[in-house]
Amino acid sequence: MVALLAVLPQKVSLEQVLKLLFERSGSRIERDQEIMYWVNTTGLSRANRRVLDAIVEGLSAMGLMERGKIVRVCLKELPP
Repeated sequence: MVALLAVLPQKVSLEQVLKLLFERSGSRIERDQEIMYWVNTTGLSRANRRVLDAIVEGLSAMGLMERGKIVRVCLKELPP
């Protein structure tokens, strides 16, 4: 079991974290050594952007692997 620990700039609920991370559009690219996910930040408030930044930082610190490949999560404003 892996735990995501981070000091967030405000109190957030699990529902908010899941919504910020999984209900946003994005893209995924798989390469030989890594799998990259980009989460769309277009339209996020400044406060929610800071929360999402902290979540992504925590995910990166965990050193996630999928099928022997490093998983990277990044934020990016994507066109509509």
